[in-house]
This record gives sequence, C-alpha cells and structure tokens, in this order.
Amino acid sequence: MKVFVWSLRAGFKDFVLWFVGGVPLQLGARLRAAVLRHYLGALGRNNVIQQGFRITTPEKVRIGSNCNFGADVVIAGGGGVQIGDWVGFGPDVKVWSVNHCFSDPDVPWQLQGWTARPVVIEDDVWLAANVFVTPGVTIGRGAIISAGTVLAKSVPPFAIVAGNPGRVVGWRKAPASEPLEPLEPLEPLEQAK
Repeated sequence: MKVFVWSLRAGFKDFVLWFVGGVPLQLGARLRAAVLRHYLGALGRNNVIQQGFRITTPEKVRIGSNCNFGADVVIAGGGGVQIGDWVGFGPDVKVWSVNHCFSDPDVPWQLQGWTARPVVIEDDVWLAANVFVTPGVTIGRGAIISAGTVLAKSVPPFAIVAGNPGRVVGWRKAPASEPLEPLEPLEPLEQAK
C-alpha cells in the first residue's frame, strides 16, 4: 500500500509540473513561480519562468533570484543543479546532471544504470538558445555561453564560450595576468664619503 501511495504522490507531482509548465503568458509565469516554490530545493525571488519549462527531480534543484528562463527549458536535476542569481537561459536550453552508464560493452547500456554529477551555474551567467550543459560542469560567474554550445567541461569566470565542444573564444573581463617574478634584491648603495 505504501508503494502505491508514494507512486500516486509522485505521479501527481509530475502532473502538476507538466500542467503549470504549459500555461501560457504572464499568468503562466506567475503560476510557475508560485507552484515551483513548493517543489524545488530552493527558489529565490523575481524569477521569470516561460512556458514549456520541464524539470525532473526538482527537489535537487536550487535557483537563486532575478533569473529568467526562456521557453522550453529542460533541467534534469537528479545529480543536483545549483543556479545562482541574475542567470538567464535562452529558449531550449538543456541542463543535464545525470547520464547513462555505458562503459561495459558486454552489457546493454540500458542495464548499466546512471551516473549523477552536480551542475553549478554561478551568478550573472547567460546561456543563449539551445545550449546543452552536461553532468559535472561548473560555469563560472559572469560567463556567456553562445547559442548552440555543448558544454562538456567547466567554464572559467567571465569567459565567452562557443562551439561543440564549447571553447573559450573571448572574455568579458580578462583573467588576472600571471604573477610577476619577484625582483632581484638591489645591491646596497655605497655610502657617500
């Protein structure tokens, strides 16, 4: 009986998340913000969540404040997803924190289980349309990820990243330069006579 009740509860949660994800316009954005507050691990203030937002394992997803999620964003939260403040997602962005195991070629991949690795998206990050973030990636503060980029590696702060696989193509703010070599000590001056 317990299993039935738990599966019914999980099914209801999935239905509610699916339903509120499809409500259009400003009403839908407000409804999503209100309802997701009860299901996510954390949800800050002043977030805009557009139509088509889909999420799995919402209790492992934490979203900061002042974020904007474009239409049809998908977050697979099984490995944990942390999103900072002032983050923007363009339409059709996908964030995956879980993936299938497939290392043993003698066992069907569907029988090998899952790996889960957290994704961290720090403050002031913009992911343009159709970005795909793979498990285990950290995107540093202030980074910009160009449309269509596939991120398989972590991104340093303030980097501009593009391509498949994603590569740094520029900087919003150049990283600190290498530290200077220490100067040789000066020879003592001869005293004036």
